[in-house]
Amino acid sequence: MHETIVTRDPAVARLHWNRMNETIVTRETAVARLRRKLIAMQEEGKSVCRIAAEKGLFCRGFRRYGDDELRFRYAATIENASQLTRAELEERANAWQLQRQKQEGTLLCCDVQFMTYETCHAWDDFSNEELSRFCAEMLGEKVHVTGKISPAVL
Repeated sequence: MHETIVTRDPAVARLHWNRMNETIVTRETAVARLRRKLIAMQEEGKSVCRIAAEKGLFCRGFRRYGDDELRFRYAATIENASQLTRAELEERANAWQLQRQKQEGTLLCCDVQFMTYETCHAWDDFSNEELSRFCAEMLGEKVHVTGKISPAVL
């Protein structure tokens, strides 16, 4: 049985179309699903930043930034970051992310960054549309993410 909605309001029409063709999920649900996938993808000695960079998925990890931006983001955490080659910087940044993850007792470096905003803002860096795209790319799920970005509470 098909439901027919007659409306002149484009927002209502879009929402109705989405409900018929996509699952609507909250930001929290989308992040939880993506976290599970990222946890399952972990490899010994590799942070999510490295894995995402190597595989070109999710936020693209270290590859998300050009050389200068990556140096800037790690300048406060890696000694002589401005003097390192890109490969050296990524290697040290990977080790630093894994160390922070261990220190904080989290399952992902993304969780640490969500709490601290040191080198990125983790989940808060992404719009609902981007989270929807990540769910499609990584999980094969067509979802419409809703909700507001809410800064981490420490």
